Amino acid sequence: MNDAPHVVFGRSYPRRYDAIIIGSGIGGLVCGNLLARGGMKVLLLEKHSVLGGFCSGFRRKGFLFDAATHFYPLLGNPTTMTGKLLKDLNIATEWVKMDPVDQFHFPGMDTFAVPAGLSEFVDKLKAWFPDEAAGVDRYFAELRQSYLYGLLYYFKGVSNDYVDRYERVTMTEKLDEHFREPRIKAVLMGDTPHWGSLPNRTSYIFDAMLRLSYFLGNYFPKGGSQQFADDLGRAFVERGGRIIKCAAVERINIEGGKATGVRMRTAAKRGPEWFEFDAPMIVANGDALHTYRDLLGERHCGRWIVERLQSMTPSYACFLMHFGLRGLDPEALAKTEGYYWTSYDPEDAIRNVFKVFIPTHFDPAIAPPGCQIVIIQKLMPKRIEEVEDWAAHKAGVEEHVMSRLRHIIPGIEEHTVVRLSASALTSYKFTGNYQGAMLGWEMSPEQLGAGRLPFYTPIDNVLLVGHWTQPGGGITPVIVSAQRVARAILTGRDEGRDLAAQYFAFRAPGRHEVYQPVEEDRQP
Repeated sequence: MNDAPHVVFGRSYPRRYDAIIIGSGIGGLVCGNLLARGGMKVLLLEKHSVLGGFCSGFRRKGFLFDAATHFYPLLGNPTTMTGKLLKDLNIATEWVKMDPVDQFHFPGMDTFAVPAGLSEFVDKLKAWFPDEAAGVDRYFAELRQSYLYGLLYYFKGVSNDYVDRYERVTMTEKLDEHFREPRIKAVLMGDTPHWGSLPNRTSYIFDAMLRLSYFLGNYFPKGGSQQFADDLGRAFVERGGRIIKCAAVERINIEGGKATGVRMRTAAKRGPEWFEFDAPMIVANGDALHTYRDLLGERHCGRWIVERLQSMTPSYACFLMHFGLRGLDPEALAKTEGYYWTSYDPEDAIRNVFKVFIPTHFDPAIAPPGCQIVIIQKLMPKRIEEVEDWAAHKAGVEEHVMSRLRHIIPGIEEHTVVRLSASALTSYKFTGNYQGAMLGWEMSPEQLGAGRLPFYTPIDNVLLVGHWTQPGGGITPVIVSAQRVARAILTGRDEGRDLAAQYFAFRAPGRHEVYQPVEEDRQP
């Protein structure tokens, strides 16, 4: 075997590693840090020119825009599970707490700002909707139970009767059970677009877990999302990990039913080159359908798995507009933040609702002096293949948003220095996420728990990490998936329930094998 190092983009890389991670979303980056901390020699391959996936950014005319993700529950609070993990990993990101947590703009109602304290939020709901006060108490008492038992089940793998009773319930069903007033129901599901689905398609328990986590701290990373991804990348390299960007994995190599490495090609402006790297463990942080259909192939995983994935429902894609503005009053602009609804009908979430987010409200340094950034996010229910003319599609969505934005931020066009937009096709192009989905599979009751992909695959030593696998989408579930995968690799066992057996009905391989490093130089 030729063990001479590969030279990729002028740098030398060993051919053999203990593990290879495909994709640098937050799941891949956290998993890489945990494996490297555990003593493994790890290579991370990213097809884009920057790290982070949806948690990345880009710069135009001095403005640093977030590509997609814009808030991060829990991560700045070191008393929480994920906040403590980042502290233990010495991730250098500084976090700015968001207060209010969010704002909702409904027709015929004053702006409802969600305070950062749970008790203050409950008191405010009762003050605004006094006839629903008893329902508020019942709802939040149940919400706390759902949060705790949901954490046990989805994050810790501990079965319990409470989740057995409620795991098939949707947000809409639970809101209808406790409230009659349409406006309070609207407030309590006003941020449902962040799930990439409608409330009647979103798990009540999973929503409860995220909703109450806001009140343990909702944060924006100082320097933007790219700063967080880059901080994870730097920590990984400091632990001996190796990263190759513009490296598109084309195939996971399999011999005798086991993965032996990957074949990749460079994806830069210069002509492509092909390289193969070897490792006894592969972690896929990319799109699940792409991983099974293209990287593993039907020959190794079976046609039925590909058909199963194609039958599942992805979360909606997000249409984004990025504005770099100059000369507006920052305090007045901050009041325009939040979700804008045109009715109290939940279906409005995919028709007209969009969110105004102003990251410079939390970190002015990401824009030139005297300037601000505004990001618009809107769900797009159309599948990629349904759009025949992308230029017309983008122009239509932009004008639909602008017709309302001119009233929300008067004079916005006169103050605009930069204006960009990104469609579902843009998301797919840069992240590879099926249909441009913003959170992997839809967080419907039937696509969570045993209904969601396990991190084990039919291939003995190929594992999944990220929002396509258990426990689900969102920054906290993604980090939990990274912890599970890293623990399974480093210890040779999964300490939680064997959901893989329930889903695929095959043995979760390699659990009896404890990781043994390859005998090679571990220096980067």
